[in-house]
Amino acid sequence: MKQYTLGLTGLASVGKDTVADLLVTHWEFRKLAFADALRGEVATAFGIDVRLLSDPATKNDPSEALALRKGSDNAFTDAVIVAHITRDDTPRGATQWAAFLDQPRSPRQIMQWWGTEYRRRQSPRYWTMQLAARITAYRRDGGTRFVITDCRFDNEVDTLRALGGTIWQVTRPGVDSTTTPEGQHVSVTDGTAFKPDAVIANTHDIRHLQQLVHSEFVTLVTGIPSAKVTVAEWTAAQ
Repeated sequence: MKQYTLGLTGLASVGKDTVADLLVTHWEFRKLAFADALRGEVATAFGIDVRLLSDPATKNDPSEALALRKGSDNAFTDAVIVAHITRDDTPRGATQWAAFLDQPRSPRQIMQWWGTEYRRRQSPRYWTMQLAARITAYRRDGGTRFVITDCRFDNEVDTLRALGGTIWQVTRPGVDSTTTPEGQHVSVTDGTAFKPDAVIANTHDIRHLQQLVHSEFVTLVTGIPSAKVTVAEWTAAQ
């Protein structure tokens, strides 16, 4: 049976998870992310519920539970210090160091640091090897359709393409490099540089988005250029 691996790229809040959920619901995809393993590691290191790291309502809110001092992995704290503290802004004395270590951090910030400053600095393939191994294992068990929600780096895209994957960029009006809640971290990308195979322009309502997703997947499956799928309007029974 033919394999389909779709990698989604784009800024935060453009609708990547919604696109993935549509593929799961209507086309029996398995939803994965490079950050699945990352969230597990962070949750273990800080002793928190992993759901705190994925809830959109709290993802950008600083939490005392994620202060650097609360983490159990000293190597992570050292990596953050090396990456983000210069000679000019090094905390002076015990009071300033305490303030730095006790400052509440948001789930997004901690995951950005853990994923890039810590693990990718150890090995650029740290996350790609784990996801590739998961997909390979699922394929052995008969899985044929996978959607990955968070392609952010060249080697992540390269890994998925090496697995026969296709890259979709998701965009949304009003969300760009100046408005994204992700800030200016090196992991932030709209995906244009990856030369995506398709662009899902999330410009209207959920019905419109459904039509775009269905149409792109039908195009991929059938090879029919610019296939169009229409989703009927739904009205509640009176």
